[in-house]
Amino acid sequence: MMKPLLTSALAALSLLAAQAAHAGDISDSAVDGYWGGNDHGSGDVIGGSVYDIKGANITRVGDVLTIVISTNFAGHAGVAPNMASGGIGYGDLFLAEKWNPFGTDVHHAKDNASNGTLWEYGFALDNRFSNTGGTFKLYELNGATNAQNIRNTESFMSCKLGVDCTYREGQATGVKTSSSTVSNTGLVGTWKVLADQSLTFSINIANSGLANYSTLAMHWGETCQNDVIEGMTSLGKGVPLPGSLPLLAAGLGGMLLVRRRMAAAPR
Repeated sequence: MMKPLLTSALAALSLLAAQAAHAGDISDSAVDGYWGGNDHGSGDVIGGSVYDIKGANITRVGDVLTIVISTNFAGHAGVAPNMASGGIGYGDLFLAEKWNPFGTDVHHAKDNASNGTLWEYGFALDNRFSNTGGTFKLYELNGATNAQNIRNTESFMSCKLGVDCTYREGQATGVKTSSSTVSNTGLVGTWKVLADQSLTFSINIANSGLANYSTLAMHWGETCQNDVIEGMTSLGKGVPLPGSLPLLAAGLGGMLLVRRRMAAAPR
């Protein structure tokens, strides 16, 4: 009798664990991948393959949100000092519940921060020039326009006179932390630059409005935004009831203990 009960408990535990995990991908390499502003006619990537972004994976396990961005730029912060003070760094990451890009063409080649998605949250990096990672703060963006909440590409560029300096203008690049429409949620996450050419951002969103989102749109690019990734994926809200996993695990542990005692008892 004990063995079937254990089997059922393990199956239930696995089912709840599966319900707690949700993942989705956003590709930046497909034929219909997002380009964003293409005023310079460079297509998806400006300035060479070092800026190329391939895609993003967004995972929610319980209340922990993890975003992994696959990009050649991982490990290259500080390049092109002729284009900006300190060179090109990692941009902040922007989130919203819905994605509303501007334009009907497959690449949304006229989309920018002035006409596209109104971003609702931002990850503000502690040190955008670190090639190992660090921490970031989660900010809520409450302004009616992106201009109230964000710093666009031009805020980070300082091209030297006479130097060829082409970048994607008008893109959401940094959280405008000094704005009265931007509020610090008090939540802090971690980000890492990984050897497999990716950036990983992770944060517990239990005490933020993000916890109620069933879909998630995102935007990220370098401070020059020479490549940009945008899109939306399903996030899911099928997390188990509070405490159900720990309770089930505790019950399973108790059953195992009883089974051992029964096996050890003299007959």
